[in-house]
Amino acid sequence: MREDKIRRSRELKKKNRKKKSIIPVIITFFVVLGIVVLSLFYYMTTPVDKSNNKDIPVEIRENYGSAKIAQELKAKGLIKNEEVFKIYARLHPNTSFYVGNFNLKQSMSLSQIMQELGAKNKASSGNSFALIEGDSIIKIAKNLEKTKLSSDEFLEKVNNAEFIKKLQKQFPELITDDVYGKNIKYALEGYLYPAIYDISDNETVESLITKMVKLTNEKVVPLYKKNNKTWKINGQDKQISIHDYMTMASILEKESTKSDENKLIASVFLNRLAQGMKLQTDPSANYAADKLTGAPTQAELSLNSPYNTYAVIGLPPGPISSIGSASYEALNNAENTDYLFFLHATKDGKAYFSKTYPEHEKLAKEHIEGYIPAGS
Repeated sequence: MREDKIRRSRELKKKNRKKKSIIPVIITFFVVLGIVVLSLFYYMTTPVDKSNNKDIPVEIRENYGSAKIAQELKAKGLIKNEEVFKIYARLHPNTSFYVGNFNLKQSMSLSQIMQELGAKNKASSGNSFALIEGDSIIKIAKNLEKTKLSSDEFLEKVNNAEFIKKLQKQFPELITDDVYGKNIKYALEGYLYPAIYDISDNETVESLITKMVKLTNEKVVPLYKKNNKTWKINGQDKQISIHDYMTMASILEKESTKSDENKLIASVFLNRLAQGMKLQTDPSANYAADKLTGAPTQAELSLNSPYNTYAVIGLPPGPISSIGSASYEALNNAENTDYLFFLHATKDGKAYFSKTYPEHEKLAKEHIEGYIPAGS
């Protein structure tokens, strides 16, 4: 009996040793597997050909999701794997893809390609016409010069009362009498939806504008209906029109940089509107001065114009640019904050928010190169 017990004890110890010896093997296997998977994933994000700097045109159209974009990039030989692109896009949910024509290279890494496609100023018009988020009527007309259509006729049509009345009959929920306001610069400013439009052989300025307005009607009216249409303005609740809604969204479009900050930026402007403060947004001063790029000068900030929110309280008479869906979504989902100020840092491009002007001044000194405090 004693020998049997000893034998069984030895057998149990042997089995336990085997079990213990398997655990490190399993751990090692999964560690090695993880390293292999990560290494493979990293390899798939590297350039297809580091030595090839030839421009490869890529067109990103309205409603292209990451799957369609991945398909286009793979077909052009710009990425190694479609699934890796889609995973990479999911890992970077704050990246927005802009419509337009882009020049990409095989020497670009996946990260660089994502940055290019997420940069509003990198998109350009090609054979078809790209209307890009944030473009004003003047900029759209300038870009239209590259097509067979007349930019002068375009500028005439966006203010042509007879043509606009026809559009109003077609899209009564979108185009209201607000577009005829006496201070409106361009009646259809903001009403042309950013997307890529095919220009057919028989295309006219009227037909192109109609397509742009039609897409705005399809996209924006449903978003407006989702918004809480009662905003606090100067301490009082006010029912806002779709024109007001688009005007505020256009300011967000011009002020936004990173999509994860848009909801906070929306809260700042809504809070200022509620308290009867001037919105004081630089893009409005630029728009008032017909300036397309660059920071406004002191003279432009002081310009006596209903569009200059440094000079007037409340919203400008109408939108100041074309507007993408991200700006409407930010407005519909604005954060509930007490922020009244924000700034874009010159070093990292981030937005910094504050509740008081002294806090704002402190952040400006820290994050804006060459900042001169007010009163200095």
